[in-house]
Amino acid sequence: MSVIAIVSQDKLDEARNGLKTALEEVTKEDYDERDVTGFMNNDMNTSYYVQWSKTIPEAVKLAVKSFKIRKDNQVNDLTPEIVGIETMKKGYMFLLGRDVNGCRVLHMRTGKMEKKDKEANQKLMMLWLARIQKAEPGKRVTFIMDTTGSSLFNSDMGFVTFIIDCFATRFPGLLEKNIIYNLPGVLNAMWKLVSKMLSPEQREVTIMCGKSEITKYIDEDNLPESMGGKKSFEYSYPPFPDELES
Repeated sequence: MSVIAIVSQDKLDEARNGLKTALEEVTKEDYDERDVTGFMNNDMNTSYYVQWSKTIPEAVKLAVKSFKIRKDNQVNDLTPEIVGIETMKKGYMFLLGRDVNGCRVLHMRTGKMEKKDKEANQKLMMLWLARIQKAEPGKRVTFIMDTTGSSLFNSDMGFVTFIIDCFATRFPGLLEKNIIYNLPGVLNAMWKLVSKMLSPEQREVTIMCGKSEITKYIDEDNLPESMGGKKSFEYSYPPFPDELES
């Protein structure tokens, strides 16, 4: 399902009342008031947490955890300047086209990433997800991890774990599909370890494929030529190479 459905008013009320109670047990240092306001007043925002969780108490617990992590990571205040302009220029991540369900596709090219830049790359990913969620509230995103050119030298288990956690806690419910593209054989062992960390819900939307299978999920008109598609694309920054609000 590519669009988040707003849950019933009863569930919204139960979740919001639960959050009010839960926040009495923590300090204001543990959350950004903007996240709380969004949960209390924006039905779509609340629905992300409720739909990602199996029960309302779990949704409330997730919200409290999410708000703390999002504040620690400055999610609401991330800018290209905070990420680092040089990191922005490298083109590790970009939006391009839509999948067969109409979801935006966020590409991440891991082949040229370096372990030493992990902190900047984490901020980069959160910035992109925040931009997408703000521009198209309620719509999910398909994430492609293009591992072409990746090796044991530049692959970082910690960063992959961050990506999994990013969709589970910082932006719960946002992920439509997680496509692992063109995984080199030398990284199979690492991926087996990663796959054990996935929840049943995450395993259900995770796909491993190469050039011959990817058109099942993204048609040729929405794929770059490097993936066998028809879209001519060359990343540049600034500005952002898309029409989203910067």
